[in-house]
Amino acid sequence: MKIINLFIVLFAAASLFVGCDGVSTRPDDVKEGTLNPLTVQKYVAIGNSLTAGYQSNGLYQSAQVYSFPNLIAKQLTLVGAPLGTFEMPWYSDPGTPDATGKASRYEIISLVGPVIGPKGLTAGAPTNSALTRPYDNLGIPGAVLFDFLDTTAFAAKAGPPRSNPLFMLVLRQAALGKTIFHQAKALNPDLVTFWLGNNDVLGFATSGGVSPSAPTSAGIFSVLYAQALDSLRTALPNTRIVVANIPDVRSIPFFNTIGPKVAPLIPQGVYLRYQKHGNTTMSFDSTKLTEPGAPLLTLTGSAYASLLGQPTGKWYRDKGIPVVAPIDTTKPFGFHPQNPWPDALALDAGEQTTAGDAITAFNSTIATVAAARGAALVDINTFFKGIKANTLVVQGVKYTADYVSGGIFSLDGVHPSSRGAGIVANEFLRVINAKWGSNIPYVDVNSIPGIPAPVAKSANGIPQIPADAFNSLEMLYGGSAW
Repeated sequence: MKIINLFIVLFAAASLFVGCDGVSTRPDDVKEGTLNPLTVQKYVAIGNSLTAGYQSNGLYQSAQVYSFPNLIAKQLTLVGAPLGTFEMPWYSDPGTPDATGKASRYEIISLVGPVIGPKGLTAGAPTNSALTRPYDNLGIPGAVLFDFLDTTAFAAKAGPPRSNPLFMLVLRQAALGKTIFHQAKALNPDLVTFWLGNNDVLGFATSGGVSPSAPTSAGIFSVLYAQALDSLRTALPNTRIVVANIPDVRSIPFFNTIGPKVAPLIPQGVYLRYQKHGNTTMSFDSTKLTEPGAPLLTLTGSAYASLLGQPTGKWYRDKGIPVVAPIDTTKPFGFHPQNPWPDALALDAGEQTTAGDAITAFNSTIATVAAARGAALVDINTFFKGIKANTLVVQGVKYTADYVSGGIFSLDGVHPSSRGAGIVANEFLRVINAKWGSNIPYVDVNSIPGIPAPVAKSANGIPQIPADAFNSLEMLYGGSAW
């Protein structure tokens, strides 16, 4: 999953209010409502890690319960939808394993730093894989748009280049359908949420443009998206479909946390030397990280930020990459052309443009195809940009796009926190209500567990996350290691 996020909400004029101080608010205090005129007896969610409830670098039940589809299902049930049990591929806490078999989930280990990462706990296990029907939540961490109709998806993701057992966890048996589409169709839902396409650009971005070296092409994305919605519309002509578009990856903490903390550490008269896209050798490209278009340092760079200026080749050793001249790890790391900040740990200006152009093209396709097929659209992209620019206030509580302290994102900087998922759920509900005239009550976001306030407010330094802790996240976006 060289993923996440990410996501969150729509600036519809009827539901968003911006005060003179630039603070965005959401009137999410509706406690009673009605499903009418909708009839929803079965709801199915299609997507990737954002749909699955993946959080803080792991899939685990105490986070899955706050996945946005599960929260939507609860709100539908409140107004009389006879959904029964909304089935998900539950994974017991502390969740999915890393390459060592230990739980990959990130936690705050110490406020000094802060130190964030896995605690070395024994991983959990699936708890309801014996379910004899498809899951209602078909979110598969790591899924790209192609996987929706890929007939080998349920079996082929156990080998290179994507060693991702979560495909098998979700799809399980061929008899239940060989694709995500087949399993969704088998449930004959009245309502479908469809949120795929994030990973078609996210893997490129989170890997610093290294693996994959480019997002999915706009032309291929357009064909695949039309095929996906045509398949749903043909098989389920009366089903109400709600799609979400792709958030700007440049708005998430994974890209906006390390750079601002490193910039003050660059000495006067010294520049950060960094590799641009495709460069694996010495580099004279330089930045102070404060100029327009400066590189965005990825959260994976947190393990190396404290080594700036030191004669070290730790990044090469961690990745098992031979050091070949003219790279010279006896030179000060990051401050010398022969030992530059690696391409894989930054999104340079060109890569930022590549990602932005892909997202613009993808979202144009999503809007056009959704309108032509009668699907409702949740404009997550616009909402996230709004959160990045303004403080979001929900029932008097402020949320931002900041890492840890912002409250919306989990500890991997990509996927939403439990409260972030509640905010996402409310945007889907907002669009459903507006599109079909229902009055489904919103999720009480502030009643959902969040990062404890003293912890969130104290974690202000450069995060110290072990380099190998990102292996599981990288796997989801196209890596070869689980």
